[in-house]
Amino acid sequence: MAQAAMASVDWRKRARDVAPVVREEALASEREGTLTDRAVEALGRAGLFGVAVPEALGGGEQGFGVQLDVFEELSRADGSAGWCLMVSATASAFAAAYCAPDAARDMFGDRAWVAHAGQFAPRGQGHAIEGGYRVNGDFSFGSGTAYAAFIVAGFVPFEAGEPRMRDDGLPEMRVAVLPRERVLFRGNWHVAGLQGTGSFDYGVNDQEVPEGFTFPLFVDTPRTGGSLYRAGVLSATAVGHAGFALGVGRRALDEIEALAHRKIRMGAPTTVAESPRFQLGLARAEARLRSARAFVHEAFGALEERVLGGDPPTLMQRALVRTATTWATEAAAEVADFAYRSAGTDSLRLPSDLQRAWRDIHAGTQHIFVDEKSYIDSAQVILGIAPENVPL
Repeated sequence: MAQAAMASVDWRKRARDVAPVVREEALASEREGTLTDRAVEALGRAGLFGVAVPEALGGGEQGFGVQLDVFEELSRADGSAGWCLMVSATASAFAAAYCAPDAARDMFGDRAWVAHAGQFAPRGQGHAIEGGYRVNGDFSFGSGTAYAAFIVAGFVPFEAGEPRMRDDGLPEMRVAVLPRERVLFRGNWHVAGLQGTGSFDYGVNDQEVPEGFTFPLFVDTPRTGGSLYRAGVLSATAVGHAGFALGVGRRALDEIEALAHRKIRMGAPTTVAESPRFQLGLARAEARLRSARAFVHEAFGALEERVLGGDPPTLMQRALVRTATTWATEAAAEVADFAYRSAGTDSLRLPSDLQRAWRDIHAGTQHIFVDEKSYIDSAQVILGIAPENVPL
């Protein structure tokens, strides 16, 4: 990313400046099944795909608090745009921080802006060859792959026909980074929510990937960049999911609060806004979303402080980050449910910004990263009975 150092940039302001554009493009992005060119260009020109990329490569290398606010702001404007941004910003950061330095420079060095996207889950196989791997695999949920210059693909390394095993008895898992022209895109994104993310299926067919363009899936030792990247892939991924949920939940409340002042339900003597029942629900929804936001910032703030101080995150910190992220997603979905029901048939008809927020957050709840299993893993940490390889 051929940019000057970004330390002095007001990233929150950049997000606010771009938000009106992606908001205007939201309906068109849904219709196209992926972000419009105008939305992508606005995000790219603002450098937002690089908000978490190491400063040494022209990125912002911003802390979790700033990242959360950026993802929240864009997700409030449009859930699909916020989702794509958090996917590409984190994928780009991982490729930059954890790939070999020469590979990272090759990806980021000569471009005004660059985005990565794809699936990290190890659904492929990488057979060891001299200097790298020959990767094959079929992948799905490739959010942002319509515009990304580089595509990531998780794989299990194989040697002599057998998976390479870790000391804990599980197979090793790595992520390959490939130029988009070496990937076969299959489309197949016909969904109810997050329609504008272009989360296409794709395949990697017998592609040779140099070792330097791969990194371990659960890595927490950066090869480029500072101590922030010691938080590891899973905790850094949680930042995006939390910011997305908070932003979409807030948009749902924005929409119902505006509608309530002009809507009169059939048979009602007053507007929805004047209904004590609605007022009670609204106060609870505000409390739920604001409480979730406070938990998110508390958990990520403590994690950021620790890693920037030079210490690895504690298992409890990782557990609380995951718990806060799943809780924020659930809270946002409950808030959107309240808004959707309170709007009556206004939220049923198309187009509806409130309905889009409702569909988008419920699509987000289906991601495995915010599954209830994260609560169970975290509870085992709290109880002191978690296995050594608990996936947090």
